[in-house]
Amino acid sequence: MGEFEHSARTGINVVRTKRIRAAVALGVAALLVTVWATVGDKWPWSSLPERVCWGSIDRSVLTEAAPPGDGSWKATEGNDSWSDPECTVSRGDWRLSATVMKTPLKSHLWWDLGRLPLPHDLPGMIKTNGDRVDGWLHLPQCPDKVVNVDVPGAKADPRAAADLAARTLLAVGNARIAECGGKPFPVPKSFDWPALKPVRPSAGEPPCGVADAVTVRKWADGEVTQLGALDDAPVSRCSVLQDGEDELDLGLFSAVVLRDRATLDAFSPTGVRAEVPVTPGKPLSLTTEDLRYDRDAVTALMCAEGSGSRYVHVYASGTDARYAAIKRAVLTTVAATMTCP
Repeated sequence: MGEFEHSARTGINVVRTKRIRAAVALGVAALLVTVWATVGDKWPWSSLPERVCWGSIDRSVLTEAAPPGDGSWKATEGNDSWSDPECTVSRGDWRLSATVMKTPLKSHLWWDLGRLPLPHDLPGMIKTNGDRVDGWLHLPQCPDKVVNVDVPGAKADPRAAADLAARTLLAVGNARIAECGGKPFPVPKSFDWPALKPVRPSAGEPPCGVADAVTVRKWADGEVTQLGALDDAPVSRCSVLQDGEDELDLGLFSAVVLRDRATLDAFSPTGVRAEVPVTPGKPLSLTTEDLRYDRDAVTALMCAEGSGSRYVHVYASGTDARYAAIKRAVLTTVAATMTCP
């Protein structure tokens, strides 16, 4: 009886041990299946923290933007060749970069760094080039900082890539503003982008609102399209393009309007070239010198009384006479939007 009991107990222990091991194995397998089903193609996480790029960008923003794939994430923080803080996040061929630049940049052709202003009253712009979106955001809360980002995905989904650029700019920008002790920019739930591609104005509609439609079509020798608009945002830009041109072309003419002098000083190497007083109800008094090409400077529209101002850069193709006519039209249109006393 004792031998039987010992043998029985030994057999039971062996069976129990096997069952426990099997249960553990099944549990581990189930856990792995659950983890894989949860994170899918975004595994592994070992090299991507919850927040990257100086603790500013949430991991979910990156993983939702990246296409499916089984590569590992890599995040690096360092300094670029100008000693500005730079961060790069990548997985396979997918790569996002962010740089916090010191100002003034003194950038040649600064007025061509963006095509579409950031919505929601943000002092910045984006520019699509091929599959990438480049963007900048001026940080007036910090005396000498501009954020630049470069993100992929523009060919697959232009609006999603524009959203990613804007969210990255705000994430990195607000993190820097917190260090400066300033008030952060509000982060919208979604971004109200205008048309990301040029659109054809309706019949009789003045392109960019700055000139007679018939005159513009005569200059263009045909139909035109428009990208952007001139408004009272911190940065606004509008281009009139000829047939066959796209959003990367400067077109028949383009105009950039800045609301704040600080944004101008952050970019332009030469600042203000000419100042034009604005008096409500009176036409602008524009000299030949005022209507010259500004190169990398701007023409400042200044309220004759009070402190209102706008900083305008105009590019136009064609003759000097055409440039002067276009610039006059742009300055007149922008001045009409100012609320001078």
